[in-house]
Amino acid sequence: MTVTFANCPKTTKTLRHAVTCGLSALALTSFGFVAMSNSALAQTATSTRPVAQNVTTQNAALLADAVNFTGTQLIATGNVEVLYSDMRLSAGRITYDRATGALSIEGPIYLSQNGGDTVVLASAADLSSDLRNGILTSARLVIDQQFQLAAASMERIDGRYTRLARTVSSTCKICEGSSVPLWQIRASEVIHDSEARQIYFTDAQLRLWDVPVFFLPRLRLPDPTLERATGFLVPVLNDSSTLGTGLQIPYFITLGEHRDLTVSPFIATEARSLNLRYRQAYQNGALEINGALSTDETDNGLRGYLFADGLWDVGNDLQFGIDLRATSDISYLLDYDIYDGDRLTSRIWLERYGSDTAFDAQLIHIRTLRESEVAIEDTLPFLIGDASYKHFFSPKKLGGTAWVELSSSAFYRESDTDVDGMDVLRTSAEIGWENSAIWGPGIRVDGQVSGVVDAYSIWQNSEYESQVGRVTPAALLRLSYPLERTTSTGAHQMIEPIVQLSWSQSYGGDVPNSDSVLSEFDSGNLLALSQFSGSDRRGIGARGAVGVKFSHQGKDLSYGATVGRVIARENDSDYTVVSGLSGITSDLLIDAYAQLDNKLYLSSRALLDNDLSVNKWETRLDLLRKRYSLGLVHSFVQADADEDRDTDLSEVGLDSTIKLNDNWTATADFRYDFEAEQTSSSGIAFEYLNECARVKLGVSRSYTDSDSTDPTISYSFSVGFGAFGNQSTSSQGTCGF
Repeated sequence: MTVTFANCPKTTKTLRHAVTCGLSALALTSFGFVAMSNSALAQTATSTRPVAQNVTTQNAALLADAVNFTGTQLIATGNVEVLYSDMRLSAGRITYDRATGALSIEGPIYLSQNGGDTVVLASAADLSSDLRNGILTSARLVIDQQFQLAAASMERIDGRYTRLARTVSSTCKICEGSSVPLWQIRASEVIHDSEARQIYFTDAQLRLWDVPVFFLPRLRLPDPTLERATGFLVPVLNDSSTLGTGLQIPYFITLGEHRDLTVSPFIATEARSLNLRYRQAYQNGALEINGALSTDETDNGLRGYLFADGLWDVGNDLQFGIDLRATSDISYLLDYDIYDGDRLTSRIWLERYGSDTAFDAQLIHIRTLRESEVAIEDTLPFLIGDASYKHFFSPKKLGGTAWVELSSSAFYRESDTDVDGMDVLRTSAEIGWENSAIWGPGIRVDGQVSGVVDAYSIWQNSEYESQVGRVTPAALLRLSYPLERTTSTGAHQMIEPIVQLSWSQSYGGDVPNSDSVLSEFDSGNLLALSQFSGSDRRGIGARGAVGVKFSHQGKDLSYGATVGRVIARENDSDYTVVSGLSGITSDLLIDAYAQLDNKLYLSSRALLDNDLSVNKWETRLDLLRKRYSLGLVHSFVQADADEDRDTDLSEVGLDSTIKLNDNWTATADFRYDFEAEQTSSSGIAFEYLNECARVKLGVSRSYTDSDSTDPTISYSFSVGFGAFGNQSTSSQGTCGF
């Protein structure tokens, strides 16, 4: 292969010599090519591969099968490629006129900019030497491999703007048997601003299956490479038996690089609502505020809600966070499908966790959303505060691990009545030590001792002293005998019988129980000093625990189980019957799990009384497959007046997702109450998604019926076109609904 230069001493040179000669010859031109053949590029990739220079240097790299310089024109033919600044041009033939500084290009032409985010395809072009200005014919503009604009002619202006005449644009693939895409935008003129990443349409006409459905004299869209831009988001059509039929149209507003606001008016036949979302990113954190104001056919007047979530790093490894929630009335959040819990909890916290220290402090506000508790809401703790600092260290002489903890908590009620309006402040200090050792034939011995001092201040409760002090020493001794083996298939198995004896006793005055009313018995606290959930109750004497743990860890299959029981010297009346911990002997705990190849997970926990009757039982199944997923959970809890539950609770819940084909996905959720013999809630949704469009429709029903909430049926429908309004798009074209 040869490269020819007319101004060189010899008209034909070997490649290496020709490059040197060509540099001096072409340096006289404003274009400044470095000429090389494609075959030599592979041989000298590390030393001679061209590198694009800054635009201001007006340097470029030219690769071609043959290059000829006549003195007035440079002609490159055969697999021509030009690298200039952030642009890359491929063509069949390029002719550069030294006198006019113009490029005449024959196709097929491929011109990319910004690393391939924007690509131009054309059959012919006349461009300036810097590729920033000129005309292209029979051209297509492809943005981010998603949005295509085809035009009879295209004009590049200053390397920033691309103007297209008589344009058809779409993200859809034209499928076999059809000459038109699912949707398209036709316009007399389109201007793409590559710097602002905006697309401007003149006389825009939206067509579905080539049928005109919408016309706008002016239309602006962000190009797919722009992550944030002011404009409308995908509207959602809703139909609810409570609110009627309505349309929500979100409008997104950028407020600089780090803030944005979304305004979403919702207009329905029986409701009017203005939804707002504000987000701000900080150098050390982030904040998001969601809220709405609504009027509807209810008798609650102006209604609304406000949620605020934020987290910041305030220095010295401290994290400060807020989670604030407020609503105008207890049924608003359920009516507008915002939140379905029965407690609305707000929290402000400060925390720091290190290798040997832990600190957290929080202030919690609780509002009940249960209709049955509205009348007694002022007697429920609505403001709770607690703080804790714990430090771990290793005593050199004793070994093991020791700790010191300081903590405090407070409960405040709005009521001023005696007993029901009780307020409590607790301050505690604890010191403890634990260690473990292996003894004899492999028996593991774990020991722990601790002591806690509590100081209580109690207001508005004549049944207790206003100032109470209490001391609680505690000790624990645990023996276990872990046995391990490896099976013939390489699986690791372990069985571990456990026997434990613990003792804790509080000395001092009596204190009310604010934080240990409800306790759960599971494998997590089977071997704890106390099974209480808080600090107001710490145990009343000796307790023993016996159990066995088994686990199997294989390549594809893992399973295990824990069986255990707690035996107390005397009955502790602070445990509820359904907790499984009341009486001398606790319920029998059975906790099992199985996991198959990371695609199936089954867990089940049950509490059985002495007659092997079930007091509590919860089972969850999660099944994950390539085309579908299934989550199934069943819960059963016996009635217990101490836990404010007059009837048994027995529910099954289902969540599933099924990929019907490459484009269609169905989701469903379902909850059924066996005791009430009726469905609690249900819903189903279908979504179609490809590079061309997104369509989502769903229906849901809530069967809750009370004085403040009626059963509700809701329908929703939303449409997004291609890259506009989609959270994600397929990189490969697909066909058909």
